[in-house]
Amino acid sequence: MAQSYALQYLAKAAVSAPRDIFNSYVARFKPIHPTCLIFNCTFVCDARCEMCSNWQRGDRKSDMTLEQIDHALQSPLWKNVEMCMISGGEPTTRNDLVEMTQLFLDRLPKLRKYGINTTGLTPHRAIPMITKIAELCEKKGVIFSCRVSIDGVGEMHADVRNVKNAFEKANKTITALRQLQKRVKFNFGVSATIFNKNIDDCENILAWAKRENLDIVFNMVRFTEAMLGNAELGGAVKPIGREEERLRKFFMERVRMDPMMDGQNYIHMHYADMIGNGYHREAPCPFQTQGIMLNPDGGLFFCENSEVIGNVLTEDAEALYFKATSQKHRDWVKETQCPTCLSPCQMNVAAVKQVVPYVKFLVRATREKRRKAVPPVPAAAGSVSD
Repeated sequence: MAQSYALQYLAKAAVSAPRDIFNSYVARFKPIHPTCLIFNCTFVCDARCEMCSNWQRGDRKSDMTLEQIDHALQSPLWKNVEMCMISGGEPTTRNDLVEMTQLFLDRLPKLRKYGINTTGLTPHRAIPMITKIAELCEKKGVIFSCRVSIDGVGEMHADVRNVKNAFEKANKTITALRQLQKRVKFNFGVSATIFNKNIDDCENILAWAKRENLDIVFNMVRFTEAMLGNAELGGAVKPIGREEERLRKFFMERVRMDPMMDGQNYIHMHYADMIGNGYHREAPCPFQTQGIMLNPDGGLFFCENSEVIGNVLTEDAEALYFKATSQKHRDWVKETQCPTCLSPCQMNVAAVKQVVPYVKFLVRATREKRRKAVPPVPAAAGSVSD
């Protein structure tokens, strides 16, 4: 399924390649309308993750209503959005998630990909909601992608999420969505966020995903205030020293062992490179010129390292986005935050829109695959494992 999704995505990307090249060129000289949107539709969450603080600021009363979202989407700012990702908090805690999806499908005329990240911890809500959303996207001809977060096997996942029987609950959602794929075409997989608590479980997570034939992407924990509310956790949960080297080799082994068409390899090589070179980013990012993020209270910001530049409930989104002070802040983000940013957000989109970096990746990945996979560095004595 992951291979067919990659081919489907690349086919759609090829059709829009001339427009992507033109947009990338124009964006070098002046601001353009965003093509990528991440909407944190709520901070309310059914998990209490140790590496994320969004659940602590979850407030249903502050979430934009369906009517407010619809009003905000009337702005011309969104007219060129092609990729829309719904995140949180936990999106399925919103009773109107399906109706909200219909809004995006109706209001974004150039939308070609729609995605949702979920904990999968409340199967009785997640399964029917995601089923309806997958059906809506298929009917509209929009590629739908969904990932369930799995940060450990068995009790480790429960410990990370601070939810009893978390692994079993998420697995119930995973099983149902895999069954759904038999009648509705959409991309499905799992994702794991690695930090100092679950680093020893990397191989277990990978082995489980392979055994279950699940597409998986591994993410490194990162610390951002506007998006994750966890800036204060950097010193407490970040892998350092020998743990970082273990991660670097783990990510490079993924590049060597996984199929070339697996889009996650681009992300895994990005992490390996940044750990190896002292956290100097080399991978492209669409949010430098073509991305935007929206918080549940209407706060608008350029990327997860950006400050909130205003609120779409009190000011037109397009006017806010193109305001001189907003663009000055974006320049500040590019100069001071981008050079060391770990974020993988929509990196595969950037690869399609910026061909040269992706070609370089393919050349390097091919070279790496010819090498013998390097075994993971054994855990250091006394390292955290639970």
